[in-house]
Amino acid sequence: MDIILPGNKSQARVWAETMINLEARKLVDTANIVGARHLGDGLTRLKFIDEIKSIINGEFERARRAKSDEECMTCLRNLQGENTSLLEQSRQIQTGYAKLYAQIK
Repeated sequence: MDIILPGNKSQARVWAETMINLEARKLVDTANIVGARHLGDGLTRLKFIDEIKSIINGEFERARRAKSDEECMTCLRNLQGENTSLLEQSRQIQTGYAKLYAQIK
């Protein structure tokens, strides 16, 4: 098996990009589960997933433009925070601590 070493990227940067990709997949999985659990309307669920994907794409873009490893790590922490927040909101809806409301604009 061949191993391709990155040309101009540091090892920490490659690790951060890999972890961002893994966290993004984890966030999409969480969003799909939470959406299926709490959103009955299919169109609303699709819009919810699209919003999550736009957040992920924004973090990917920030990570690509990052000039330091710390900026990449910030993107990783942002995705982890979104995942934690989504799980917490789901728990609050399940326990009745929070309610789910729809608003027409």
